[in-house]
Amino acid sequence: MNFKSKISENKKRKISYFPELCKSCGLCVEVCPQKAIKFSKEEIGHTGNPAIEFDVDKCIACKQCENICPDCAIKIERKQ
Repeated sequence: MNFKSKISENKKRKISYFPELCKSCGLCVEVCPQKAIKFSKEEIGHTGNPAIEFDVDKCIACKQCENICPDCAIKIERKQ
């Protein structure tokens, strides 16, 4: 199966989020030390819950969200 990602990126990092895998459990929101992840006020995910939004400029690429996600819906990459 091929899932399409939503990508947020800047010069230092790239966040790939796979909304079709996300159940909006909120674990990533809770674990982010920079508060770079939040529930969307406008967009609804495939489960009917709010989708997740990322602020790539706040992200420090610690990968805590990627590691805690039970659905493998987040991939964080550091750029050179």
